[in-house]
Amino acid sequence: MSNILRMGNQRAAVMGGIVLFCAGLFGCSGVSAQATGGTNDTIGAQAQHTTAQSYCDQAEANHAEAARYERRAASLVGYVDPKGFVRSGMLTAAQTYRAKARDLEQLAAASEQNMTVACQ
Repeated sequence: MSNILRMGNQRAAVMGGIVLFCAGLFGCSGVSAQATGGTNDTIGAQAQHTTAQSYCDQAEANHAEAARYERRAASLVGYVDPKGFVRSGMLTAAQTYRAKARDLEQLAAASEQNMTVACQ
C-alpha cells in the first residue's frame, strides 16, 4: 500500500513540476489587464491605508514596550542593581523601542501621503 502511495506522490510531484515549468516558460498572464484595471485604484488606496494603519499599530506596541522597560528600570532598587548595569540596559532597550516607534510613524506618514492618518 505504501508503495502505491509513494508512486502517486511521485507522479503528483512530477506533474506539479511540469506545470510550474510551463508557467515559468510561458508566463502567467491568465488574468487580463482589462478585468482588473478598474479595481487597481481602490485596492491601492485601501492597501496604503491598511499598511499605514499596521505601521501605526506597530508603533503603538513599541511605545508600550518602551514604557514597560522604563517602568521596570525605575522600579529597580539599589541592592538589586548596585552598579546600574541592569537599569542602563533597560533604558537602552526603551530608547531602542522608542526609535523603532518613530521610524514606524515616519513609514506610516510616507505610505499615506494623500490620506490623513495620524498615529496616536
